[in-house]
Amino acid sequence: MQIKSLRIFNGFEEFNKFSNFLEESSWNIEKELLKDRVIKYQKNPYFIELSQDFKSKKLSIWDLKPEEVITWFDTMLLIRRLFILLFKKGIKTDQINLILEYPLVFGNHMRSDYLIVYDRLIVVLEFGMFNQDEKRSEERYTKKLQESINYRQLLANMVQSQIDVVNYVMIYRPEFSRINSTRLNDNILYNNEELARLGNFLKIHIDHQNELSAIEQLKKIALAE
Repeated sequence: MQIKSLRIFNGFEEFNKFSNFLEESSWNIEKELLKDRVIKYQKNPYFIELSQDFKSKKLSIWDLKPEEVITWFDTMLLIRRLFILLFKKGIKTDQINLILEYPLVFGNHMRSDYLIVYDRLIVVLEFGMFNQDEKRSEERYTKKLQESINYRQLLANMVQSQIDVVNYVMIYRPEFSRINSTRLNDNILYNNEELARLGNFLKIHIDHQNELSAIEQLKKIALAE
């Protein structure tokens, strides 16, 4: 049976191919208000396609907010960078499944931003953007963290105990001011540092999965001789 979600990508190559439109269009995580960005980009063919898919797949009882589509684009841009980091760390990115907008079964119509799935590992990944001061950033993080904890618990209750379900929240900042046509270099550096932390977190858990594989266990036995 097909897993209900907006999109499922089997490996980095598949995700990279789909999301390449972001590079082709020079997409930026803009500082401008989401509602204003919707007005500018709502005729983008991928904006229309994903909006229609969301409705046709009946992923929620509530109407899709067009601002959500903009955040999908923003976070997919970050995920592209994340996959490159993981590849450089030696992670087999072709074995990672990425699930976008997963409605949690028995979750009162809640949806996770992303699920990263590798072997017996499920990472509930939530994103949040802030454009305000540091206090608002902490509030945003706390709210998203509680959501991700709830999502992790819901999933962990539904799968076998051998499946490792963990959660992670990344708060990111806008990287470009369209009005001023300027790059926000401090924010770009901040996002890259946060992506590096996320990459390290994923590597720890993926390495743990690899160590539990049968062949790795046999190698450990051989070392003990």
